[in-house]
Amino acid sequence: MHKFKGLGIVIILVMLFSLAGISFNVSASPLAATSPTLGAAKSYSVLGARTVTNTGPSVIPGNVGVSPGSAVTGFPPGKVLAPGVIHAGGGNAANAQLAASAAFDALDQGCDPIHDYTGTGVKDLSTLGTIGPGVYCADAFKLTKDLPLLGDGVYIFKSAQTLITSPGSRVLNGPPCDVWWRVASSATIDTTTHFIGTIIASTSITLNTGARVAGRALALTGSVTMDSNTFTAAECLGRPAPTAKPKEKSTNQPAATALASLPGLPGAGGGAPIQDEAFPWSLVFVGGVSAMALVLGVRTLRRRYRPKA
Repeated sequence: MHKFKGLGIVIILVMLFSLAGISFNVSASPLAATSPTLGAAKSYSVLGARTVTNTGPSVIPGNVGVSPGSAVTGFPPGKVLAPGVIHAGGGNAANAQLAASAAFDALDQGCDPIHDYTGTGVKDLSTLGTIGPGVYCADAFKLTKDLPLLGDGVYIFKSAQTLITSPGSRVLNGPPCDVWWRVASSATIDTTTHFIGTIIASTSITLNTGARVAGRALALTGSVTMDSNTFTAAECLGRPAPTAKPKEKSTNQPAATALASLPGLPGAGGGAPIQDEAFPWSLVFVGGVSAMALVLGVRTLRRRYRPKA
């Protein structure tokens, strides 16, 4: 009799531990990365400390400023689109520098364990495949080809030294207002690179010929040097993005197109974990087995300890 009593208790305990394990695995997820508040620096597309120098027909939608220096050169041929203005020294640029420095500190968030490449040298982001939101850390970053981002979410890339891209490299699909590059030294965005996000570099930022940035270039102690560059993402500056003309309705039904698979998705980690949209059959199966175990355990106990008439 005691043998069956022990069996029933064991079954119930196994079921309870199984359910506890499921609850733990579902709820335990890493903290999400968070975007800093730029404050007085929000309206700036380009901000330097010593100088801001431009060559060629660069196009910039936000403010251009420098502080504590006062030299802004190359406008024209560079163009700052209204309502953006140039602040060559003065209180506005000084306040923007203070805000950019505070944002730099706020970006010093904990590295995701599976995305921490510190101590491994220069990390080529092009080798990661498509990545999700999170905090990525390395001694230094380079980008030789493409870096596809999964989509919405906050992405923080923390380089303890430099950020250098190769000609023609690209950052793809990311939300420009929530992609951040914290560079503890200097950044070089090479020719014809298509880049996404706000770069906040402790020293200087160089944008070579034809580089395009959907975001900002903010240098805290050095200079920003540009050559025929285009900045976009006016919506991140607190201004409405340009709107396209509405398309005419078509009576033709488009053919269904299969979604392309995304290579190299990380398993988990990062700020917001990648969610699997498939129905959780594994949880249903485990839950069903646990429920059956509970019923059998209770029935066993009732049969063995049914009071005699």
